[in-house]
Amino acid sequence: MQIIKYTFWLLFLILSGCNETDVPVLETTPSQAIHFSTRIQTLTTKSIITETTLPDNSQIGIFSWGHHKNEGSANTTLRKDLANTLYTKEAGNDELVASVDGHYPINPDTLLNFYAYYPYISSATNTPGSIPFDLSKQEDIMWSTPVLNRSKATNEETVNLSFNHLLSAITIKFQKADDIKEDMILESISLANYSPTLQLDIQTGKLTQAVSTATYTFIKDLNTPVVPAQQTIVTDYLLFPVTKPVFIVRMSGKDYTIESSKAFEPGKKQTYEFTLQAKDIHLSGSINPWVDGGSSNETVYF
Repeated sequence: MQIIKYTFWLLFLILSGCNETDVPVLETTPSQAIHFSTRIQTLTTKSIITETTLPDNSQIGIFSWGHHKNEGSANTTLRKDLANTLYTKEAGNDELVASVDGHYPINPDTLLNFYAYYPYISSATNTPGSIPFDLSKQEDIMWSTPVLNRSKATNEETVNLSFNHLLSAITIKFQKADDIKEDMILESISLANYSPTLQLDIQTGKLTQAVSTATYTFIKDLNTPVVPAQQTIVTDYLLFPVTKPVFIVRMSGKDYTIESSKAFEPGKKQTYEFTLQAKDIHLSGSINPWVDGGSSNETVYF
């Protein structure tokens, strides 16, 4: 029994005398962080953000799916470190700063596909196929062209995200012709069968609109006289692209429906000019023919 106690006590003294330098360290391969930079796709016409780079401190959401190199570019596994991960554009730099660093897979045969959108929506983590947006917020919704088949062999290269505008920026102008003498007061402008609720599929970049039979009033509480000189009512108002927009214009207490043949197109600035033209009043004149009133045969005495 004394031998056992002595052995235990000796072992305790040896262990207690060890410091951190005495403990062997297990060497690991450092993880390879993924670096992102960004630019906005150059277009012939652009929406609200008119620069080719995002404003400083812009928030971007990034998703990534992995797949084996022999499986083509088909997405198979959503990366946990890039599942709607928040990245912020650094001031004065195109590189994006991560809220949580994303890393390339250890297996060199695993390739990653990257998808990004703007502006960041925190609730989109579990809904990459239907990221929600609200038009009333007037945010310039953008989606990045996917970057596919990246492996840890490319970890030194920054992933360049090229963003595309998904909405149309609408400018509306009004005037009336000189022949309209009545006072016309513009009160509001709406769209028929139009919903402000939108959803983005992060993998396809397709933006869809909720089905609605309601009227969406996007310019209201006006009290603007319509005059012969052209007036700009709204500039670069962001709207979901539709093929045949139907405007409902309220003037002087009455609604007027205007069906436009010009579609709202994504990524374009478009101007709609409305001129109120009176219908001419056509006048003509004629003389009714004389009617034969007959004759009289009378004797007159003077």
